Amino acid sequence: MNKNLTDQFMKWNGSTNIACCLLTRIAGNTFSISAANTRFTERLKITDFESLEKIIENRDHLNKSLSHDAAEEWTVFCETMHCFLDCRCQRIEDNVCVLWISAAEQQPIDVLSDIPIGIIRMKVAQGPAKLHCTYMNSEALAMTGTSGNEASKCFHASDLMHVHSADACRIEHMLAMFISGKAVQPLECRLRPQDGHVRWIRVSLSWVIPQKVLQLAFVNISTEKETLAHNRQNQVLLQKILDTTQAAIFWKDAERRFTGVNKAFLEYYGFDSEQVLLGKNDEDMGWHSDPDPYKNDELRVLQGESTTRVPGMCFCKGENRHIVASKSPLYEDGKIVGLVGSFEDVTSEYMLRKDVVDLNAKLHAALKKERQANRAKSDFLLRMSHDMRTPLATIVGLSDLELKKHREPDLTKAFSTIKACSNFLLAILSDILDLQKLSNGKIDVTPTICTGAHSAKNIESIIRPQAEAKNITFITHFNCTATNCHAQIDTRKVQQIIVNLLNNAVKYTQPGGTITWRNDISGENADSIVVTHVISDNGPGISKKFQARMYSPFTQEDHVSSAGSGLGLAIVKNLVDILGGNITCKSAPGQGTTFTVILPHKKATAADITAFHKKNRTQHTAVSLEGRNILICEDNAINSEILKEMLESEGALCEQAFNGREGVEKARGRNYDIVMMDIRMPVMDGYQATREIREFDVDTPIVALSANVFADEIQNAFESGMDEFLEKPVVMSKMFSVLGQLLSTTSDAPLHGPD
Repeated sequence: MNKNLTDQFMKWNGSTNIACCLLTRIAGNTFSISAANTRFTERLKITDFESLEKIIENRDHLNKSLSHDAAEEWTVFCETMHCFLDCRCQRIEDNVCVLWISAAEQQPIDVLSDIPIGIIRMKVAQGPAKLHCTYMNSEALAMTGTSGNEASKCFHASDLMHVHSADACRIEHMLAMFISGKAVQPLECRLRPQDGHVRWIRVSLSWVIPQKVLQLAFVNISTEKETLAHNRQNQVLLQKILDTTQAAIFWKDAERRFTGVNKAFLEYYGFDSEQVLLGKNDEDMGWHSDPDPYKNDELRVLQGESTTRVPGMCFCKGENRHIVASKSPLYEDGKIVGLVGSFEDVTSEYMLRKDVVDLNAKLHAALKKERQANRAKSDFLLRMSHDMRTPLATIVGLSDLELKKHREPDLTKAFSTIKACSNFLLAILSDILDLQKLSNGKIDVTPTICTGAHSAKNIESIIRPQAEAKNITFITHFNCTATNCHAQIDTRKVQQIIVNLLNNAVKYTQPGGTITWRNDISGENADSIVVTHVISDNGPGISKKFQARMYSPFTQEDHVSSAGSGLGLAIVKNLVDILGGNITCKSAPGQGTTFTVILPHKKATAADITAFHKKNRTQHTAVSLEGRNILICEDNAINSEILKEMLESEGALCEQAFNGREGVEKARGRNYDIVMMDIRMPVMDGYQATREIREFDVDTPIVALSANVFADEIQNAFESGMDEFLEKPVVMSKMFSVLGQLLSTTSDAPLHGPD
């Protein structure tokens, strides 16, 4: 090549920034670099053709340019520079050509090489089919798995990017639309699997040189897709959970607008879709006649408060329903962004609770009414007891005195009849009072030590005279009379049970009949014994119909005309139950009746038995009332006189006081051996009088007298300071026994006050 051409080339290339050189074909496909500008040698670092050949790959393009005058252009990927290069070759004379080499992108290569976004630049020739890749950064090569040489030969972006076959047409369509001048949105597509894993990318397009060079920018969104898929799976699972939950659940934004509900919520209100709710609040839906409480409740929740089972009402399907709702705030990055809540319909429970409340109110009203009736009944019985016992006390007292004075048969018979009738009235009265105590649960069990012989003797002494009076044979078989039968039980109640049953037998058995009472030990262990009492008669018997109700108060067999209150068996059954026993009846009309009573007894210890015998000896020690000073406090003058005469008949010295105040003054002025204190008196009652006497005299025995034998009156008597309690009418034998016991514990000498 001549020197002028070389000088001209160097002069021309001094004004260009494009790397260029002169190539001379020596022979065949052998070329050499004849001249090169500074940019060519400094940037491309090429000094010989062998180095250049690594860039241009082969000599085909050079030979073609030397064979005709037309310029030859191509793009090649430079492995050493890691970029695409645009090459242009132009023949200037035989076997001599000029080669221009420039970077395909119009910016420095290092700007895009290390960013975490895939960048591909493509030159547009004649539509999408004529796209030539001019640049792929390292991220694009890594994501697509494309090599540089492969990229330079690709004419379709989908092939270049190794787009999944299912998404290739979408990429090509996107490019066609973009090149035609239409706006396109970023596209998400899959790449062909590498190592069995499908990767997702998001592709966007832009022009580098309008209508000439376009750029595809894409990012790896595989993790985002996996997260979305996982979230979608969780959301589906959560929705299934919500839709299978019976409670209606909803969630709202910070403006209290619905953002979602579960299936139960939709079914409750009858909605087909949540779309009718989204973006609306409760006020928009018109569920509440007064929405303010519900609004305020949600505003508190949006301030961070949680609410639990707040009662309320809502209008649903044409009626007001009762609900309870619970709500909690929803947080995102530590900030409250809404609320979640649930509610359940409690209308049925509310109505049931209302029915229960109404029923309770009725029950309370009925109970109050019953209590008032019971109080009225108790008050009546109290008054009846007092009002009947007071005159009976006079009758019985006078009868006792006259029987003690007279020995004439006619008078004795008359006073005995009077006393028997009075005792019959007292028995009926006692039965009524006992039944009242039993029905109120106010009867106490007081175990005392007894022997079978002692108890049997007491009962026999009561029943045998009655049986003999009717010419009835009374047979007893006592197998529980030995000393090993000492036991602890409420003796009075046991006697009351047996006496009531024997009384009935005597009452209903015809003259000439037979009554049998047998007792046996039917069970025994170290701590207790079981005693069985069998009472039988050959009387008229009891029908099965009456047996079903014979333990009810005030009931008698229809054909029976014998006197009685119809309370005996009711009292017996209650007492047996209280003592933990059992009673059965075997009877038939015309075949007599047999009652069997089984009662458990606690065995008495040796110490208990010793104490019992000691006390028994004391009680049976005769203590004379001769010369004893006794104060009688009794407002009823007749009863006071009768009591005075009874006591004086045994040699006592009596003084009388007719109210509590008078009794206190007399007790203050003189020492008495005994004070007989009526409880209900004018001016000052017996309770207060006793309390005042106890302030200056703690030793003198005080005996309560009362026609009221209710437990509270007896208890009040002892609490006020009294030592014993005698019920009216006073039985002389019992009174003397009580006084003897009290006086046996004091000095034997009478106490005399000042003259």
